[in-house]
Parts: sequence; structure tokens; C-alpha cells
Amino acid sequence: MEIGVLSVCVETQKDVFGVPLIGLRKSGQMRQGLPLALMHIVEFVEKHGLSQSGLFRVGGKVKLCQGLRKGFDQGSFPEFDSGDIPTLASLLKLFLRELPGGLIPESHRTQLLKVFRDSEEEELNQAVRMILNSLPEEHFNVLCYLLHFLSRVGAESLQNLMTSKNLSIVFGPTIFHVPLGPTMIEEQGLCNTLTEHLLNNLKHLLPNMYPHASTGNRAEPGDWTDEECVKQLPLTEMR
Repeated sequence: MEIGVLSVCVETQKDVFGVPLIGLRKSGQMRQGLPLALMHIVEFVEKHGLSQSGLFRVGGKVKLCQGLRKGFDQGSFPEFDSGDIPTLASLLKLFLRELPGGLIPESHRTQLLKVFRDSEEEELNQAVRMILNSLPEEHFNVLCYLLHFLSRVGAESLQNLMTSKNLSIVFGPTIFHVPLGPTMIEEQGLCNTLTEHLLNNLKHLLPNMYPHASTGNRAEPGDWTDEECVKQLPLTEMR
């Protein structure tokens, strides 16, 4: 009987999907503050799928997606095929949808929506940035990584048709988990608009702690500096 209980505990520790980010960190499934599974998916999609038309809007293969998820939850890193980009895009969205409490927790979502509704334009970015800076460390890291990746997807919108607006429609519901209720549709629409604002003002709001390639853009007053980006990386992860 004891062996059976131990077996269940070991299996649970391997789970990746539906596990809080702090849980993934404690179980050793993070590097540089990011879930290994998330990095595995994003890096492949970035290398092989940025130019695919309708990226993240075209549905993937359900059974394959379930199989890949099962592989991650069993502790392996499945091999991907460049012909399955839509399925990998679906897998990425599934990972974010199943994060307990969402990538941006409810308390932060409430604060963000309030300042997004009420702040004057010249004060908005500063107010949003302060709230984002108060996110739990793991959530902050993943949000930076995800949004800078999505900005690179948007940079290829002439080929993939995924403008920041289209990306916000797809990823707004996966980043912000709006609860069911009479105001759900209105609130989700506002969250999508906020997601678009984050993408369009990214360099003013979040550091590029995981730079993929130099954009050649010069920093402007109020932008994140290289020193600030380094400070945000936890020393335990940098090792």
C-alpha cells in the first residue's frame, strides 16, 4: 500500500501542465527562471514557424497535442516536427491556460484593469509598469519571455498575419483568466485591449531579459536598461 502512495507522489512531481510556476521551480523544472517545457516549445516554434500564416489561430491536432502534453507530464522532452507547428502553438496556449490562477494573478489583473480604465495617457505606462514589477518572480519572468516572443511573432505579421491586435485576441484569455460572470465578456475584451497595449509598448513596460536578437533600437527615457534587466534575474537561476 505504501509503495502505491509513493508511486503517485513521484508521478505528481513530474507533472508540468496545470502546475503552479513556483511548483515547477521547486521540482527543478526551470532554468533561468523559465519552465523548461515552455522554452522547448517556444524555441522550436520561433525557429520553424514564425512565417506560418495564422500562427496561433489555426487549430492543431488534438490527439497529438494530448500526446505531447502527456510526454511532458511524464518527464520527457518530446521530439517535435516542423510540420506540426499549429499543434505546438496549441500546446503553448494550453500550458498558459492551465496555469493555476493564470499568468497574471487576479489581484494584479484587477489593479491593471483599474489603471488601464482610469489613468491619463501620459501616466498609464508608469502605472502599469509598477504593477507588473510587483508580480511574483516566476510570473514576471515568464511574462517577459512570452511577450517578447510574441513581439517577434508580430514583427513577421506580413507573412503570418498575426498583428499585435490578432495576438491580443488569442493570448488575452490565456494571460488573463477572467472568471465566469455577468461582466465576463466586457472584462475579457478589456483584458485583450490591455494585452495589445502591452505588446505595443513593450520596451517601456518589461525588460527583455532573454534577448533572442538585437533589435537595434536605441533606448528612450523610461525604457528598461541592461542593468535593470540583469537585476530582475534571480541569482539562484543565473547560476
